Amino acid sequence: MKTVNGMSFGFSAVNAGQRNVAVEPQLIAVSTEGNFRMTPPVSRALGLSSGDYVTFLHNIDDINAAIDTKAEAYTSFCEANRLEVGSPESIIAIHKEFDMWAVAKGFVVYDSKGNTKTTTERLTKHDKLRFVSQHFEEMLASALENAPEEIKDALSREGVTKEEQIDILSSFVKPRELPKYKGSKTANPAGLTGTGTSLTFTDANVWKQLKADMGDEATKMNRVYTINLDEIQDISVDNGHEIITVKAYLLKEFVDKVPARVGSKEEGESEVEE
Repeated sequence: MKTVNGMSFGFSAVNAGQRNVAVEPQLIAVSTEGNFRMTPPVSRALGLSSGDYVTFLHNIDDINAAIDTKAEAYTSFCEANRLEVGSPESIIAIHKEFDMWAVAKGFVVYDSKGNTKTTTERLTKHDKLRFVSQHFEEMLASALENAPEEIKDALSREGVTKEEQIDILSSFVKPRELPKYKGSKTANPAGLTGTGTSLTFTDANVWKQLKADMGDEATKMNRVYTINLDEIQDISVDNGHEIITVKAYLLKEFVDKVPARVGSKEEGESEVEE
């Protein structure tokens, strides 16, 4: 670590690149129902790593409230556009004009008393087997000492294999109670860690809303939103206990594209000449 004028900057691991590509900052509602992909510049800007949470924000509830209460903003819009207040046409028009979506890093949610809400960790059979494999010696020793006699007999019977022991021990792996986050958990398909990687996540509800106008094309086309990283927004949100401010990027311009074929360049990537 080098120190200059009292400032120091440490090192962090860099993911090895396989291709020389320039990656556009994009959020992509892919053709698979409910699925999204975020390119590395966006995940880096939001400080997201695989396993973190990403959430969508919108102003639709405020617009609906203005319609329901016939607020001045809504009635003035109707008057300016010669639309009847309360008509289906006016509602469609004001949403088309003013609806906004944004994407932000997920945040912990609380109850009204300020206690962190929790959720039970999801564990697959594979997750349990992997955990036992990583902690095999200590789990085996503990089970041989503390488990019921039938379990001890099964673990120590003549000819038992390590794989069989791991399978038996997997039943002792219990999910943890974890803080509950607003949003969807991200993953990197290649198993890469750290910020600045391509991330995937699922949000079926938002996917349907963002692609509502596409009809049957929704599952045939990718809707690609270009993110302007120079236009970060401070947005106030309710975490269940208090109003907090999160950094977010607006989803503005988009194009609909046919998904790239397997083996071709992904959305957001273009070759860079040496």
